Amino acid sequence: MRFQIQRARDYYTKAERGIRALSRDARWPVWSALMLYQKILNVIEHNHYDVFSQRAYVPKLRKMLSLPIAWLRAQVL
Repeated sequence: MRFQIQRARDYYTKAERGIRALSRDARWPVWSALMLYQKILNVIEHNHYDVFSQRAYVPKLRKMLSLPIAWLRAQVL
């Protein structure tokens, strides 16, 4: 599982460069998704890679708090 998470993080890093090539209007939802999926990986690690007995999810408040950050990244990067 560690290998898969590291592989996913590598893909996300590469995707960040690709997001910059998108139109400004398209960047925000893509940044939002990327950040959310990164947070899910963090939860999986926090749960000691146990994806069968514990659901890996990001609480609604943390999702909502990440939206302005994603919007700023979409505008600046």
